[in-house]
Formats: sequence, structure tokens, C-alpha cells
Amino acid sequence: MKSVKVTEQSRAELVNTVVQAYMDLFMTMQFNAVSHWLMLELTFAQARALFMLAARKQLTVSQLGRLLGVGNPTASILVQQLVERGLVTRTEDTGDRRHTLVRLSEKGAEIGAGRRKAREQQWQRWLTQLSDDELNALAHGLSAIVTVVKKELEDEIQQVAPPEPPGKETPKTGKHG
Repeated sequence: MKSVKVTEQSRAELVNTVVQAYMDLFMTMQFNAVSHWLMLELTFAQARALFMLAARKQLTVSQLGRLLGVGNPTASILVQQLVERGLVTRTEDTGDRRHTLVRLSEKGAEIGAGRRKAREQQWQRWLTQLSDDELNALAHGLSAIVTVVKKELEDEIQQVAPPEPPGKETPKTGKHG
């Protein structure tokens, strides 16, 4: 394992080292996952939609479209394709009937869960090979980056959330918008 000495590298060099290590790890993991996703015969857009839903639990069709960079008609067609394959469900938003909520179906969640179990086992194998100090440092660093990523995802979803209609209570303030 490559040893990184913080005192010998500038912050920018250290950031670059971490990014490169992550990219190497990511490419290795992606190579192992490709065959699993190819068997599902999903389009790239369908796979991206499933990933978005897995990360965010539920989205409106228009939020999904904005996250994917497509218009509402394209997002609706994409959702319909995934519904027909049994990978997502659509329900009416009880708070605003103009919006349709999209979630992973049980089948869609199982596909991701199966892959997740394999990844967890892979990580268990890798992590048992680290020293206690390396494992502690990795746990600390990963916890910190997870906090940053979650905050960024929350900010991103707020940007694609539809504006509240006038007179509707907002959940955060309890005030009318």
C-alpha cells in the first residue's frame, strides 16, 4: 500500500493523491460491476435513473428529468419504460396531485441490494488487510467526505425541487409560501 506523508506534500498535492487513488479504486470496482449491469440490458439513461432513485429514495418525474438533464416528456417516457420493466413505481404526490412520485420498486431495490452485498463483501476483504492505524485513518476520512457529499446532495435536490405553490405550508418553516 502506498504510504502518504502529510508533512511532505502540500495540500493540493495531497488532494491530487487522494483523487488519483479514488479514481484507481473506482475504475477497478466499475470493471467488476460492468457484467452485472450489462446482464440487465438497461440503457445508460435507465441505469442513471435507477442510480438517482437509489441515492434519493424518491423524486418527482420533473426532478428526475432535471437531474438527468432531460425534459419532462423524456423523463416521463424513461419512467414509463422502467415501470414496464417493474423496476420503479409511480404514485401521485398526496401533497400536490400535479406531481407524480417515482421510487424504486421491490425488484429495482433488489437489483441494487444484490450488487451492494457483493460490494460489501469485497470491501470486507480489502479492509481486513489494513493495519489498525490505516483503518482508523480511512474511517475518519471517509466519514468526513460522506458528510460533505450528503450536504452537497441535499443542496442539489433543493435546487431541483419544484417551488411550493402559494398558500401551501412548507415543511421546514411551517409557514405558508
